[in-house]
Amino acid sequence: MRKLSVAELADHHRGPQFTSVLPGHVVQKGGFRVYADPNFRTHDEPGRHVHTVPEVFVIVQGSGAIEIDGAEVDKFQAGEAVVFEPGEDHHLISRGDQPLVFVWMHLEPVS
Repeated sequence: MRKLSVAELADHHRGPQFTSVLPGHVVQKGGFRVYADPNFRTHDEPGRHVHTVPEVFVIVQGSGAIEIDGAEVDKFQAGEAVVFEPGEDHHLISRGDQPLVFVWMHLEPVS
């Protein structure tokens, strides 16, 4: 897992490439989510939640904890991008007073 501030991202991108975070990768799919409930935990289905590709969360609003392999390892806040590596069991847990709002993207290597 890596965490960056949005300010650290390059000031321009070409097409769907997310080159300033993971060079050589493009967005495979993604979405926008809003969760108003406090203590909401993403991917809260039973078992491990992993992907075969990197997943990036860009936090638009809210704050909380980053969980990897069942343990809270860091915190996040609005204005940060959190990158989970392939195979990492990962979750975000909303802990702030504001609803958690984020954009998520699955990345894949450029062919």
